[in-house]
Amino acid sequence: MHISDGILDPKICAGGYAVAAVCAGYALYRADKNDVAKISVMSAVFFVTSLIHFRIGPGSVHLVLLGPVGIILGPLCPLAFLTGLLFQAVMFGHGGITTLGVNTAAFSVSALLVFAGFKASRIIVKRDSVLSVVSGIFSALGVFAAAAIVLGVIYFSETAFAGIAALFSLSHAILALGEGAVGGIIVHRLLHIKPELLAI
Repeated sequence: MHISDGILDPKICAGGYAVAAVCAGYALYRADKNDVAKISVMSAVFFVTSLIHFRIGPGSVHLVLLGPVGIILGPLCPLAFLTGLLFQAVMFGHGGITTLGVNTAAFSVSALLVFAGFKASRIIVKRDSVLSVVSGIFSALGVFAAAAIVLGVIYFSETAFAGIAALFSLSHAILALGEGAVGGIIVHRLLHIKPELLAI
């Protein structure tokens, strides 16, 4: 789901940086020193899980825990994605520097949508078991949202890659199921062990 250097139009890369800057800037405005540890942990979790790849069909996918990062950090999640993606690009060439803004924006916007859905559901849903299932569903939908954003920017930037991107996106349908299951399990455990970790 990470877009590499050399694929996107420079104007789209610039737009991605603009969106990422707004998201990260707002997160910095909202954050305080008590949030540093939580952001650091979720950055590390995102960084590590994104490096574990699974072969599915013609390509490979990896967990990003987009839903849990959004649900746990809320508006602060762009900082975790930006940090993790930057280190992945610099250390392993996973993603890219020119596309860092677009990749950060794709994950951040999708995770924020998951957070918004979770926050609304937490007000309406009173049973933890049901809220866990709902969180899993939102986590899965978050993957689809991120994949749709990636497909969109690739299509409008270079149509030659659109067909390949669409083919690889099919494997993300399977990833979404895994992300949904993992996201639901994580939220279920946190609701019982440490519910205050979940953003509200």
